[in-house]
Amino acid sequence: MPEVYVISPRGLRWPFSKGLVIESLSNAGIDLPVADEIAHTLEQGIVGQGLAEISSEDLKERMALEVERRLGEQAADRVRRQTQTFEEIIISDEHGERPFSKGLLVRSLEEAGFSLREAHELAKQVEQTLRRAGKVRLEADDLEDYVSSQIKKTYGKEARKRYQKRLEYGGGVFVVEEGGEPRAPFSKGILSQSLMAAGLTPDRAYRMAREVERELIRERRMVIDRDELRRRVADLLEKRIGDDVAERYLMLREVRSLDRPIHILIGGVTGVGKSTLAAALAYRLGITRMTSSDSVREILRATTTRDLVPTLHTSSFNSWKALVEVLGIEGEPSDEVILQGYRDQVARVSVGIRAIQERNARERTSVVIEGVHVVPGFLGHPLQSEVIQIPMLVTVEKQKVHRDRFRLRERETKGRRLMERYLSNFAALRMIQDHLRDLAETMGVPVIPGDDLDKAVEKGLEVITSRFHDLYSNKKEKI
Repeated sequence: MPEVYVISPRGLRWPFSKGLVIESLSNAGIDLPVADEIAHTLEQGIVGQGLAEISSEDLKERMALEVERRLGEQAADRVRRQTQTFEEIIISDEHGERPFSKGLLVRSLEEAGFSLREAHELAKQVEQTLRRAGKVRLEADDLEDYVSSQIKKTYGKEARKRYQKRLEYGGGVFVVEEGGEPRAPFSKGILSQSLMAAGLTPDRAYRMAREVERELIRERRMVIDRDELRRRVADLLEKRIGDDVAERYLMLREVRSLDRPIHILIGGVTGVGKSTLAAALAYRLGITRMTSSDSVREILRATTTRDLVPTLHTSSFNSWKALVEVLGIEGEPSDEVILQGYRDQVARVSVGIRAIQERNARERTSVVIEGVHVVPGFLGHPLQSEVIQIPMLVTVEKQKVHRDRFRLRERETKGRRLMERYLSNFAALRMIQDHLRDLAETMGVPVIPGDDLDKAVEKGLEVITSRFHDLYSNKKEKI
């Protein structure tokens, strides 16, 4: 599809996305399959007209008309009344106006003691409430009321009180860049992320960030230069933990000025802990974009029939069955037949993953991509030199640990992902893992042992900081 941009009333522009349309329709209570069809119809119409730009108002009305044609006036009215995902919600306070940011709200909730998962879910619920109510402009105090109300509804009065009192601990400290501007409030959440990226546990990182804040308040330092703040943090790390962690912290801060986004690629078979590792690394590095290759495969399935690309419509470990039907192979499959089916699916899904990589590279946005289709040798793209690409492979060596992961997954999903489906294909999964390990070793991709998830996170951070160390060293040599 040619690049089409959505233009807001304030003149901001961003690429058109079917995903944003589908999310908006879903917020209006429209079933996903119908929402996907409507989004596809809208996309085809926009492309057919040869549009390079479309206003958010025009896109919203096109959505409403298509909904009305398919589902009637009542559904269309719901769409018209709500604020769409591709429309801004403006927040006003004494400092001016800013767009509503789910990321900033998540950080605020984290500072009130909510876990990352809880904070994300609360922020998502608040945004949905605002959009369903058709809010396009809101006072900051009103937003605070919406957040407090959602917290009380989900976690009770004490949790709401904790959130409302978080500002009492802020101290009004501001951090300024070189030259004095721009000025931003000191954030324990942001500093905690930086400390976790250097290898501290979440609890220890938050306690140390709190200690830094208290020191500043005690000294009545209401404004501090960012470089001085970093030196303070490094000195505290050296004193409390050691030189290596302090050096790693400074190195990771310095690498951010390389002006290249970070693309972390995490591969591995089902059940090794890829998504857990991806979430942990993204959180520690402050990366807000995460993509699973399974979601890419689902999108491709929705646009391609089983007859046309049969291997897409199977699980990665039994894609060979589609080839058996096509090639007429009889009997039990050999390892090569199983791998042939797997590689065929990987090749199809890799097209979508490469497109995501290129888009994020063009937008200079960091992203974590994880999945069974993230395979060494399949994910090169033309803009690779413009990003810091860090691939890794997660494996689970102990078969019992691997099997137990499927039992745990079945319990956590309340039976939606039955372990028997995976255990009956366990030999194929293990064989594919051996194949991926061989590929990784051949291509120099780090292998992360996933038997212990906490240690996997530590090892993942080691891989990232080692890559950053090389980049930082090269940068210093050029100065």
